[in-house]
Amino acid sequence: MTADDSHSDLAAAWHDLSQILDSMHSRLQWSDTHYLDVSDKAERVRQLGSHLSSAVVLAEQFRYSSAFALVRTSLEQVLVDWLVFLGRTFVQYQGGVDEQTWTQWQAARAAGEGWTAEVKEWSRTKKGEVRVVREGLFSEPDEAGKRKQVSIYYFLLQQYSPGLGSPTQQEDDGLIEVDELRELAKENQALWKTYLTWSSLVTNLRENELIGEADAGRLAPHYSFLSGYAHPVADLMTETYGRNFSHRWPRFDHYSSELILLYALSIGTLEVRNFLKCLKGYDDITIEDEPDIRAVLARAERSSSYFWFLGANPHPYDIWTARNALVFRQLREGKAAELPAPPPNAEVPYPRDPLKRLISMHQTASEFMSGLTYVSPWPRDDARFR
Repeated sequence: MTADDSHSDLAAAWHDLSQILDSMHSRLQWSDTHYLDVSDKAERVRQLGSHLSSAVVLAEQFRYSSAFALVRTSLEQVLVDWLVFLGRTFVQYQGGVDEQTWTQWQAARAAGEGWTAEVKEWSRTKKGEVRVVREGLFSEPDEAGKRKQVSIYYFLLQQYSPGLGSPTQQEDDGLIEVDELRELAKENQALWKTYLTWSSLVTNLRENELIGEADAGRLAPHYSFLSGYAHPVADLMTETYGRNFSHRWPRFDHYSSELILLYALSIGTLEVRNFLKCLKGYDDITIEDEPDIRAVLARAERSSSYFWFLGANPHPYDIWTARNALVFRQLREGKAAELPAPPPNAEVPYPRDPLKRLISMHQTASEFMSGLTYVSPWPRDDARFR
């Protein structure tokens, strides 16, 4: 950053983590079998590291809006990769299933027919749309009769074509007839809507029990905040540089630069941990210097823990805010304000704006209505005017 920067611990932790992200593929140690899917997954780790490193470089140039846009891409990729690495189930939808067909399907499942073996659960709406949660996909059995399970998301990355366009955009290219191209485009759109939209990713993470309801709720503010930078439909310059930036940008901002590093550490650490978990499914693959890698991850998590990206570990600031909200609710409902006990960590809501939260965390504050005081571990005079 610059001499004005005080994020030395975060920057040092990111330096070590970024090297691991970039070298993950070369750290793999193979036996006699080389798994293409594992090699591809290691490249996904490296690709995410490239996005995050580029975001940090942009932040070092004080171009925070562009950096946040790249972080938005990284946030979406870490969710996709989470499912690519550890997904065991996937959700499918089929419309137009009448009562008679639905009854036949249920009877087939009760009888144990082979095509239903991988159905974990299913349900049908009154309009005839069936939602199916399946396990898989599985490889052919090896000599010992064992099957490898590979997430459907691994194959979707190769199957989905973002450049294909919509059915109405298809034209005769002289090789494939228009009707066939339109059908391909229709199927391509269905893949996107079913598996690859933000809501679909979160749904499938929950179906795979990789996140719970609370973490799904914590991801939502990050998605909304970062999407404001990915889509040029709002002017966020004041929020990014402060109220007095006066069009003199790019220039250093303590809070935006800190937030970029916190995102890079949190997203990068999550990616590496998920990849290491994925490798546990392969008895004949090891990774070079794994204890050293885990030490770097632990340092990254310690230095960025106050960010509270996921998990039930709110900062004292968040608990103070939650208790104040309970007092405000009592007063709004006409009740006598009583000082509430701190709520359980899992019930502390994540603030809607991560940047405003970070700024507020840098100033000590007392709430008159509740009498509660928050004492900042890192008070800054400029936080009041930011």
